Amino acid sequence: MTVILKIVEMLRLIDSTTTYIAWFTIGWIIVPVFFAIIKKTENKVISKILMFFPMVHFIVFYIINYTKGDMMKGIDRYGIYFVVTLIYCLGAITLSRGKKIVRTLIANSVLSVLLVCVSIAIILIDGMSFHFANLSRMSYSDSMAAMIDEVEENYILRGYKGVDFDELRAVYIPMAAEAEKNNDEAAFACAVANFCYEFHDGHFYIRITGEDIKDDALNRIAGNDYGFSMIRLDSGEVIAILTEEGSEASTKGIHNGTVITAWDGVEINEAIKGVRCVSSGGAIRAYPIASNEEVAKPIFLAGQGGDTVNATFIDDNGKEQTISVSCIGGYFDRLNEATWALTHKRCEEFGYATMLDDHCGYICIPRESYDAVLDCSASLNDDYPEVRELLISRIEGLKAQGMERLVIDLRDNDGGLDCINEEVAALFADRETKIYAGFYDDASGRFVKSKYWEWKVNHDGRYSDIPVVVLVNAGCASSGDVLAHHLSQYPNVTMMGFTTTWGSGQCMGGECLMSGGHFAVRYPVIATLDSDSNVFIDAGADRVTSIPLDVKIPLDYAAVTAMYERGEDYELAYAVDYLNGVA
Repeated sequence: MTVILKIVEMLRLIDSTTTYIAWFTIGWIIVPVFFAIIKKTENKVISKILMFFPMVHFIVFYIINYTKGDMMKGIDRYGIYFVVTLIYCLGAITLSRGKKIVRTLIANSVLSVLLVCVSIAIILIDGMSFHFANLSRMSYSDSMAAMIDEVEENYILRGYKGVDFDELRAVYIPMAAEAEKNNDEAAFACAVANFCYEFHDGHFYIRITGEDIKDDALNRIAGNDYGFSMIRLDSGEVIAILTEEGSEASTKGIHNGTVITAWDGVEINEAIKGVRCVSSGGAIRAYPIASNEEVAKPIFLAGQGGDTVNATFIDDNGKEQTISVSCIGGYFDRLNEATWALTHKRCEEFGYATMLDDHCGYICIPRESYDAVLDCSASLNDDYPEVRELLISRIEGLKAQGMERLVIDLRDNDGGLDCINEEVAALFADRETKIYAGFYDDASGRFVKSKYWEWKVNHDGRYSDIPVVVLVNAGCASSGDVLAHHLSQYPNVTMMGFTTTWGSGQCMGGECLMSGGHFAVRYPVIATLDSDSNVFIDAGADRVTSIPLDVKIPLDYAAVTAMYERGEDYELAYAVDYLNGVA
């Protein structure tokens, strides 16, 4: 019963268009039943009209609601209702023969209801677009305005983040209009990406599917490549990294480790202040937490400039000089390579385990998904014994090899199901904790916990006496964020990394397919709340993490050289040294 109530509670999030076609398709069952059984009509013409009408209705519905530019989006969402209308048509043929009327109607009704339920279940299980707005056939400016309206009404953190929607309208609707005037879809995508950045929410992002504009938009957002990137050390110095051998920058004196003091005539720290780390096509490089973005800003700054840029640096003789460097192409690839060190994952296998030395073990949780079939039932039942047994067997295997200390690697954990992070956390927990799905009550201006969706970390604690380092980075996201938060509360756990976690733990569900249908905006529509109905994980306007590091790994010359020049896992080596009492 609880599972059914969970599903019913989520149904209210589905958009009115999808709700309409679902209810119409099921509701129409009553009409032929009424005429064929209650009215006992034998008029074959009426029977045919009644059973063929849903087909006509669906065709009209789809013409009104088709998704321009991304036909599969509309087919995936509404196609199953076309299948139901075909079932109605087959029923009409049978009924027109005047045979097995009751049996035909029952079979028709059962199949129709079953398929509609399957369609709704797919939407709920997918979790990306409970609430779908098709703005693909609007103009750029109209779709921007409509998207802002949708977000203002449905974005779950609309009040919590302190966003001024009128101010956003004043900035971004004219940007969309300018892109429309120039017939520049890539510029429109850039405007939308910058709009998404305003929310400082990793779950609020642009997803570009149109291949014709994707590369153009991504390269415009990333900027120009001048043959190197930059990163700021904990000491405050900004140094060159990933300098391309033989490039103009290299031949004029910039190499890996060169201190950069100004960018295009602006003192380097002043130049960095104005940088916006705008995501270029996904959530991977969103930096909701301000301290994480400060680490990434110099990397993004290195792509900002025109056909040439003036770079001021300290040369090998200790003297400051300025050179002009020409653009050698798009910065997207170098940007990816530079940010990879801050957001990457080291393994793909869930629960991968190994010994790092004679006493230190390692286990990797790259995401909160395990088995496509089992995941769904586990999520509904909030229990995953298969994951629990796997983790116990892996950890026991490490203990049999002499493990006394453990590294849990959550770097670039890209999220998934809460029922999985519960199983991981429970093994180290020293208490029982609960978090909840939640909704926003406009009348009271408060978040309200779900009556049925709660996620409980049981107090198993069988490994609560093992010293543990949890490695995180700015790519540890969503459900990975939640797991990191749970683990950070336990006394045997030390949180460690160059940066803290991603900083976005709310649930997805909103999607706006923008003008042209080549990209969409996705955003959260369900809150994640603690037991006091407070927002869990996500920062408000202050952008301060709720998962502070116990030990920040120093971002110094040694770290940068190891990561970018030798390709070493500096963070993991530092964690092992820490556990062994060396660091």
